[in-house]
Amino acid sequence: MPDLVFRAAPGPLLAVAGLSGGAGASTLAYLIAATAAAHSPGPVLLADTGGPMAGVAERTGVSAPRTLAELTERLAAGDPVSGCVWARGEHGLRVLAGAPQFTVHGDRDAARRVLTDAREAHALSVVDVGTLTRPIEQAALGVATHLAWVLPASESGVARAARVLERVVPLAQPETLVARAEPGVHRPPVRALAALADARRARLVLIPALGEHTPGNVGELAERAQLALAAIGGVLRR
Repeated sequence: MPDLVFRAAPGPLLAVAGLSGGAGASTLAYLIAATAAAHSPGPVLLADTGGPMAGVAERTGVSAPRTLAELTERLAAGDPVSGCVWARGEHGLRVLAGAPQFTVHGDRDAARRVLTDAREAHALSVVDVGTLTRPIEQAALGVATHLAWVLPASESGVARAARVLERVVPLAQPETLVARAEPGVHRPPVRALAALADARRARLVLIPALGEHTPGNVGELAERAQLALAAIGGVLRR
């Protein structure tokens, strides 16, 4: 299995962003966090920023008492928050996520505080930030120490990603471009992907098509993506 054991807290916070809807950001965030939880001596947190496309709770099979967005809105309103705020998944993974939401948007400043505290308490924090279109997602990115962009490894995926990234200034955090193989695409556009990664000063990681997953088959998925997870783990250790 990939070595995803991290240093003592405060640990890195990885923001995982999709460059298009259905790019696979939620699946990748789940896979990294669940694999790390199985091997790390310290606690690992997996969260998402909510919204209509939130998928972390579905992938882990558990839901927290409040989503990150709900938690930040309560904190911003000055409401007391007591008790454990996360649910416990496989291998002790801490999950701060719930069902997709359409009306809860979260608070930017409270999100920064919550995620900064999360870094202090966890060996690794992984946050699915969707497509970075909402203020809470941008707040999470501001706290992150690392960023992974996820896109389909196809000509159309590269074209969509290029259109998005040309409007995003390269960030101070180390960036990784994660290209997910698509069934039926036998020749991924490696040169175009490499050029896109070079333009971002990002490391390029190719990940195989993982197929369908359910809570409980993380070991099978991790085995398929072993080299990719090892590469991502190396970036997180920088």
